[in-house]
Amino acid sequence: MRAWLIRGLLSLLVLGVIIVVVCVFSEKSQSTPVKASLATETFIQNYLLNKEGFIQTNITDQNNVYLSESVGLWLEYLIEKNDSIQFKQQVAILEKYFLTKDHLVPWKIEGTKKYLVNASIDDLRIVNSLYIAGEKWKTPFYTNLAKKMSKSLVRNQSVDQLMVDYIDLTNMDDKGEVITLSYIMPESYKRMSKVGILSDEMYEETKDVLLKAPRSKIGFYPKEYNIKTGKYSYDQKVNLIDQFYVGLHEAQWGGDVSPLLQFAKKAFKEGNGKIYGQYDRETAQPIVQYEAPAVYALAILMCMEIDEREFAKQLYSQMLTLRQNQKKSPYYGGYIDVDSKDTHSFDNLLAIIAERRGMNEKVF
Repeated sequence: MRAWLIRGLLSLLVLGVIIVVVCVFSEKSQSTPVKASLATETFIQNYLLNKEGFIQTNITDQNNVYLSESVGLWLEYLIEKNDSIQFKQQVAILEKYFLTKDHLVPWKIEGTKKYLVNASIDDLRIVNSLYIAGEKWKTPFYTNLAKKMSKSLVRNQSVDQLMVDYIDLTNMDDKGEVITLSYIMPESYKRMSKVGILSDEMYEETKDVLLKAPRSKIGFYPKEYNIKTGKYSYDQKVNLIDQFYVGLHEAQWGGDVSPLLQFAKKAFKEGNGKIYGQYDRETAQPIVQYEAPAVYALAILMCMEIDEREFAKQLYSQMLTLRQNQKKSPYYGGYIDVDSKDTHSFDNLLAIIAERRGMNEKVF
């Protein structure tokens, strides 16, 4: 009797050990460890992310200016890094300081002053990151917050089944009548549609505005679409940040971005391995002599979306030349002019998103 009891207890002990081992193994196999910090992330942590958790716009004249754009980009990066702890910290900043009672996001806080107008691209980027995080880290709170923001965007930001650039957060009836094409973020629309918050009509209408936009003879996209007139308009001075944003977003909806890609390759070759910030719409010649990390980052992201890996590598190599690469420098890793201290959160954040995604996808 005693031997039978001992054997039974031993069997239960072995079974318990097996269950624990299986559970631990399963948990480890389903999670990816937090990836090591990139040099640019360290620069951001040291110089742009202040002790309260806000991301400064720069370290000189806008060191007390905090943008919803930076919040969204930082959340996007932390998902790529698989950093749930820092993600949670930034969501706390979002909730406490940025979100209005209507679950929309003012585009800028300067000191303690909120500029109570939003920019839909920033709200959409934050929403998308929250949906991804909710699923990735099995955190319903993020999903529920994303849904609240989504419902408010659809309810308040829409004009004739399209989401406009901005609304006055103190008067929801005061809203724009145009859509800047670069503001249309397919991944956000897909997720809002999937959970049933965005109607099929609104989804398809928005998709058509982007995919049916007429190109210039060189392949440039229009800058914006006027909802009231149904007409597109172009900038004569073409900003490549806008262009590569639209190219990335069109690629995410399966559109043809080959005209913009061919322009980029031609400009890169004619510029001796450089792409500049702005080009003339008619001549396709550069009209400025500066390069921007954000331009390269967005071009890299577009290229990875369409599996143009070799060109993405070339763009990445050139982007890194704009970074402070002296390891002994206190600004090592930053996209900064060391003499003037000129830097911007937008450039640094987009650069590390492109870099991290390229590493995750083994492009470089």
